[in-house]
Amino acid sequence: MIAKSNFIFLGTLILGLVSVGGLSSATPLSFQTQIAEAQQMSGDITAPSGGNPFGGENMGTVSVDSDGNKTNIVADFNESPGEGNVFEGWLVDAGGSEYKLSLGQFSNGTLNFTQNMVNPYTYKNFEVTEEPSGDPDPNAAASIAGFELNSPFGQ
Repeated sequence: MIAKSNFIFLGTLILGLVSVGGLSSATPLSFQTQIAEAQQMSGDITAPSGGNPFGGENMGTVSVDSDGNKTNIVADFNESPGEGNVFEGWLVDAGGSEYKLSLGQFSNGTLNFTQNMVNPYTYKNFEVTEEPSGDPDPNAAASIAGFELNSPFGQ
């Protein structure tokens, strides 16, 4: 007598059908449900204060919208970079790996970032740096402003 397994995929529900001697039974092998809840927040981008990259004087605004995959960030910065410099936005895994993900440079005081991300909730801060225009160094300069992201960010 040979047992064989067949799998039926129904969305994220997987049922294993085991057939032994012509008899079949449904056995749940795994059930995974991920409910994506959109997280929307906005606030002031502020100068560093008290050892944090945020908390001081208001320097602009940021709006963050994420469903756990697609993430959209729009930031407006009220300052102007120094001659030959640009402002760059970053997502920072503060208190974790400290990894900084570049979101690109501000254009005319605005940053628009949209991307499908594997886990945007890893990041805890949105930060702004001032970088040399055409800077080949992929690392971030010191943050000149920031915004602390609310839960579920920072996981």
